[in-house]
Amino acid sequence: MKKLIFIVPVLFFIKLNAQQFITTGVIEYEARTNQHKIIEGYEWLQGVKDQIPQFSTSYYLLNFNKTQSVYKYSRTTDTRRGFMFFGGREDDKVWFNDYAAKKYTDVVTIDDNYLVSGDLKKIKWKLYPSDQRIIAGFNCRRASTILFDSVYVFAYYTEEIPVPGGPMGLNGLPGMILGVTVPRLFTSWVATYVKLDAPKDIQPPVKGKKKTTEEIYKSLRDLSKSWGKNGEKFLSPLIWRTFL
Repeated sequence: MKKLIFIVPVLFFIKLNAQQFITTGVIEYEARTNQHKIIEGYEWLQGVKDQIPQFSTSYYLLNFNKTQSVYKYSRTTDTRRGFMFFGGREDDKVWFNDYAAKKYTDVVTIDDNYLVSGDLKKIKWKLYPSDQRIIAGFNCRRASTILFDSVYVFAYYTEEIPVPGGPMGLNGLPGMILGVTVPRLFTSWVATYVKLDAPKDIQPPVKGKKKTTEEIYKSLRDLSKSWGKNGEKFLSPLIWRTFL
């Protein structure tokens, strides 16, 4: 019995220390959007409802180390063309985050690819330690925040990967974000797997025309005007999706 009592704490100590060193790897996220919900209330779009799938599903890869990450489009399982108003295709978009320097560099796709850099968003999270779920084999805790003054974001993060990052520009939690839901965008991002392999070389993107955040906002406003009188309705979701 004494030997058993000794072995159990040792095994727990080994597991705990192994978890503390999960600071590099690759995470795949499944992004799932309810496209029919997006066009609800827009009579002029009901004619195309039957031409697009209800759900659009794409996959993204997050390569990360202890202080940096890069998040990119990987693939899609969609066989039909989806709804394109919310920022268009994301094949060329890149999100690079430097958590140590608190800086980001993104590739934003509008009519062309643009490089935009700045300070990481300072996100004020509310934590719910008792609300937990398992995602990709990791124990996660729930958190929430409000971005862009009115957009609720719900996230699940794991302290087993002590890197304060996640998909897109989301950051600032005491562990990696493995699940995200944004009701206003009818979209969720959920990790399908985590590979604890050495990630690919993590470097900020360099290809693209440099623009400031203000110039990107102007380009998005100009783009929405090209959609006619209904363009203004889609401007806010377009901005949210671009700067999330």
